[in-house]
Amino acid sequence: MISEVTLAKKFTSFWNELLPNANNFVRLINGGLIESCYEPFAHTERKENISLINVLSFKLFKSVIEHEISFGATTESIFKSEYFDNNLSKSLIELERFGKINAFLLPLSEKELKEILLLFKHIYARYHNNIHFMEVSPLFQGCGFINQSEGDIYFPNTLVELKSGERKFSVADIRQVLVYFTLNHFSTKGKRQIEYIELFNPRMGIVYKSLIKDLSENLCSLSPEDLFFEIYSFITENSFVELH
Repeated sequence: MISEVTLAKKFTSFWNELLPNANNFVRLINGGLIESCYEPFAHTERKENISLINVLSFKLFKSVIEHEISFGATTESIFKSEYFDNNLSKSLIELERFGKINAFLLPLSEKELKEILLLFKHIYARYHNNIHFMEVSPLFQGCGFINQSEGDIYFPNTLVELKSGERKFSVADIRQVLVYFTLNHFSTKGKRQIEYIELFNPRMGIVYKSLIKDLSENLCSLSPEDLFFEIYSFITENSFVELH
């Protein structure tokens, strides 16, 4: 069993055959189809810490949405709290499976702590109007050789995927959301109504939103249902071991 991220980043032959226009279309997205909504951050000095900063900012957002802490508590003083210490420990454990645990430079600097707060505020500002309808970290039932997967944000008709690195969007980002759509489409329980995909990078201040049917047409000239079936067939009719 593997994660949706591994599927999105590997199996290049499968993806290239299924999505012949993906590379060209992602260039179009980054070249003019994205919306700029915030000024991009200055380059992070200690790039080793970017993934940790991103995870901590999302945990802060989730804590506010799920009423673990109040929005009023999201000031710089929160970094001296037991809440933050606990979430830092949890984040390090979660990231360990990506082999990055020894690369982090701790303690986080004052500038990095401010980045966490600003990333959180950008995410909150964009999506707080949907707070009463929002599901943070929506779970998608596993299928074939893909484990149960966890998205970022769902609210009626829209799935949001956060990509907070120092880059624009990639082909792997598109593949990853297609896996979520596939798992959702063939789910036997908790199936969600999703018509739109939104990619948001709060660090770069850019967003791309599209109807799924338009995205599918641009990537491979298939209907969403046919596209999801092709992905479903690949992950259910093949053995991960045999593919390697």
